[in-house]
Amino acid sequence: MSATILPIVGLVIGAILQFLFTRHLDGKKHQRELRAKAYTDYLTCVSEYANLTAARNSPEAKNLATRTADAKCRVCLYGAQKTVEAFAAFERLGAAMKNDTQCAAFTELVSQMRADSSGQAGVAADDLQTVLLGVRRDAT
Repeated sequence: MSATILPIVGLVIGAILQFLFTRHLDGKKHQRELRAKAYTDYLTCVSEYANLTAARNSPEAKNLATRTADAKCRVCLYGAQKTVEAFAAFERLGAAMKNDTQCAAFTELVSQMRADSSGQAGVAADDLQTVLLGVRRDAT
């Protein structure tokens, strides 16, 4: 009798473990997707601000400000600690890219977002800054 129950118990335990592991991995995957979406949305808003041609108090600008605030909140909710720290440093500097310090802070923010969402080795800060902000005129 115990010879027939043992395989069934093993099957039940295996099914339970598979369910728990799958559920855990799905939760991690969902968290990564939320994080990557928040990062992407914020960077999209930054890009739109840089290319905004409408007046700052226009409905288009107000909509963009609302979307930016939403993305910032989601970065704070889902972002990794180092990313949020880099984000805070950028915000403390005025969240603009008017000088080298601000540009470096923004580049560090994007670098942290990239490392957090992709898990890949970092890219040189100079290369990342060139791609994001172009070649600075005063650097030549």
